[in-house]
Amino acid sequence: MKINTTRFGEVGLAKEKIINMPFGIIGFESNTQFAILDFLEKSPMKWLQSTSDPSLAFVVCDPCYFFKDYKPVIEKKEVKELKIDEKDDIVLLTIVSVPSDISKTSLNLLSPIVINSTKFLGKQIILYNSDYKTKHYIFNTVKINKDNLISCIKK
Repeated sequence: MKINTTRFGEVGLAKEKIINMPFGIIGFESNTQFAILDFLEKSPMKWLQSTSDPSLAFVVCDPCYFFKDYKPVIEKKEVKELKIDEKDDIVLLTIVSVPSDISKTSLNLLSPIVINSTKFLGKQIILYNSDYKTKHYIFNTVKINKDNLISCIKK
């Protein structure tokens, strides 16, 4: 399967690797199919690219790369909706916010994206009754080459 993207042009994907997200991403509910594309080799960042809207892509990453103690509680309802049988089937991603002042790059730990990696089914959830916020600054936790990160994002 081929999809068009604003950042990467036409990209070939295995159809079975498309992530179905029946509820979309908060604010973009009509986009229900996504692909994960590499950011840079060995980068913790990825692109969550809509398969239907070439211009819709989110920078995402595994939140545990920056926040080792991140342990969101996934409600039974979401586990059932995502048809998760084993804990190892869960892939967690968070949306990365990259403002013009790159030193304020943050992760939205309040609303992670939970993916069943065996069924390619995903959902962005909201962690109610949680201390997590929509902005957790990554430069407080790890040193990253800012120029490299900027060049990746502007692709």
